[in-house]
Amino acid sequence: MRSTHTFIEVTEEEERIIRKCLLGYTKPFIKCGSKGYVMPGSFRKHAEAIYNFKVRPDDVWVVSVPRSGTTWTQEMVWLLENDLDYKTAKSKPLFERFPMLETTSHIPEMGHIFIRMNFMNLGSFQGLKKASQTPSWKTLEMAPSPRFIKTHLPLSMLPPNLLNTAKVIYVARDPRDVAVSYYYLHKMIAKKFMRASFADFWNAFKRDLLPMTPVIEHVNESWDQRHNKNLHFLFYEDMKKDLKREIQGVCKFLDRNYTDEKINELVNHLSFDSFRNNKNVNNNANGDGKIQFIRKGEAGGWRTHFDAEMKIEAEFYLSARLKGLDLKYPSWSSK
Repeated sequence: MRSTHTFIEVTEEEERIIRKCLLGYTKPFIKCGSKGYVMPGSFRKHAEAIYNFKVRPDDVWVVSVPRSGTTWTQEMVWLLENDLDYKTAKSKPLFERFPMLETTSHIPEMGHIFIRMNFMNLGSFQGLKKASQTPSWKTLEMAPSPRFIKTHLPLSMLPPNLLNTAKVIYVARDPRDVAVSYYYLHKMIAKKFMRASFADFWNAFKRDLLPMTPVIEHVNESWDQRHNKNLHFLFYEDMKKDLKREIQGVCKFLDRNYTDEKINELVNHLSFDSFRNNKNVNNNANGDGKIQFIRKGEAGGWRTHFDAEMKIEAEFYLSARLKGLDLKYPSWSSK
């Protein structure tokens, strides 16, 4: 099936804003589909293969904007679907148990070179070496059932039969916290090569010029499907507030039954300190702990990073993009 996605290159000004924040890309960035999702230029040649990826009835997918609580949700879902097998969860990396669909399409062009050079042991980070050699979706196509699949692509860029075939759990987070977490992830990976400040990242974010943005459009696609029997919608802030209740909701969605005692054990396993110290979910690239996938896991931490002007800009950003939608974040309400 041919996808109907359109692709246009970003403007020269937009390209400068993006490249100030993201390193290693040589092809111009593109905007995809009617909503203009920003993607690396290399995504263009892979989009149709991803769109035609064969979904299976026993698949379980976790979908989100990057830095929205995806890893936390993956670990919860994998354990619920695997009889709380903590032994395997503690011995096998999450990126192997619950791999990402589009990894290959988002590796920077220079990233492939650095991976081959074993620069900073980058290939070990989130399975990048394997994804650089074999398209990540091809690896998933060959994987045995049941498959657990992570993706940061919006529903409109995914196989059109996804919600008619598999179970999908979508997790959303306050965009202001997403922006902060996005910045720190790239800062930890790029280290001394990073030249962008948080102000630069926020400028790109609010203009919908980071990969997988526009965020509100991404989230709203799934929010509009929240009553679909095959989609369960989570907010990161609700998980932080009452994780046990959210786990119980996911159990019901997945038709899994656990005793109160077992759910309490899972809550403890997923507690932030336990989770952050679990090397199989908080993978770091060079073994020194300096590139960690999980940082602080805060809800509302953006307040310590936004100056007065940024806070006003964020209010405008959220007000403008949420106008006319019934999507409501637990952490934000219009004045």
